[in-house]
Amino acid sequence: MSNSVLSPVFRRIVATPAKVNLGLRIVGRRPDGYHDIYTVMEPISLADTLYCEFSPAAGDDFELDCPQLPETAPDDNLVIRAARLLAARARERGCSRPGRWFFFLDKKIPSGAGLGGGSSNAAAVIRLLDDFYGLALEPPEKRDIALELGADVPFFLDPVLALAEGVGERLTPLGASRPRYYLLVKPPLAIDTGWAYGAFSAVRREAAPDFAVDQFIAPVTEYRLENDFEVPVMARYPLLKELKTWLEQCPESQAALMSGSGSVVYAVFDHFDPARAAEQAARQRWRQAGCEFYLARNLGPISS
Repeated sequence: MSNSVLSPVFRRIVATPAKVNLGLRIVGRRPDGYHDIYTVMEPISLADTLYCEFSPAAGDDFELDCPQLPETAPDDNLVIRAARLLAARARERGCSRPGRWFFFLDKKIPSGAGLGGGSSNAAAVIRLLDDFYGLALEPPEKRDIALELGADVPFFLDPVLALAEGVGERLTPLGASRPRYYLLVKPPLAIDTGWAYGAFSAVRREAAPDFAVDQFIAPVTEYRLENDFEVPVMARYPLLKELKTWLEQCPESQAALMSGSGSVVYAVFDHFDPARAAEQAARQRWRQAGCEFYLARNLGPISS
C-alpha cells in the first residue's frame, strides 16, 4: 500500500454497500438541466472495502490506491474529492489537522453498473472525516456536501430502504423491509449516466410515478418494478433485454429489473436457495457472454 515513513495516527476500515433501485421514474426535467426522479433505493450486502489512514505532515496531501481502477486519475475519484471537501471545511472552521491522507479502495461493486459504488465510497469518507476533524456537521450541511459530489451520495450517508425524490436528495425512509435476495448480473459493458438521461429525454419528457412503494414492506405475491431508463438503454444494448427476460423466468423470481441507468440487471427472490440456484444457472447460460454474477441480500431493518 503506502510507502510513507510517517506514523499514522488514525486508521479505519469500512465496508461501503451498493444499492439497487426498486423502480425508477423520471418525473420531469428541471430548468437547471437536471431531472427529478421518483425511486426506491435499497442497500445490499455487496460492498467495497475502504481503508483510510492519516499521518501528520506539514500540509494536506491526498493519495488513493485502487487496484481495480488503475487508469482512473485519483483526483477524479469521489473518495479524494470528498476528502478534499471535508479538509477544506475543517480549515474554514479552524479545526484543520495538516497531514497526509492515504486511501486504499478494494472494489467489489462493479463500476458503471447503476449500483452506486462510487457514491457509497464518498459518503463513507464524509462520515469518517466529519468525525476525525470534530466538525459535528448537522444533517442538512452533510447532505449538501454529499449532493455536491453526486445525486446518490446523500442516500449513502445513512443507507436504508427509502423513497428518493428530487434529484435523489429528498429521502423518505420506508421502515423495516421484507427479506430480499438478489441475483445481479453485470454484462461486459458500462452505461454513462449522462448519456442515459439524454437518451430518455429524446424518448419521453415526463412520466408519472405509478408504482406502489408499500410493496417493498408488506407481503405481496410478486413485485411490480418499472425503470424508465430501460426503454432507451435496452434499445441500444439488447443483451440487457435478453438478460432481464431470462431472469424473469427463473424459478421463484419475483421480478427482474435494470438498476438505475444500468448496466446491472437483477432478479429478486424471497429466499436464498432459489437465488443461489438461479446464480448457478446464470453462470452456465451467460458466462460465455462475459457476464459477472453477484449474490446479495438487502440490508437495514428487516421485518419478520
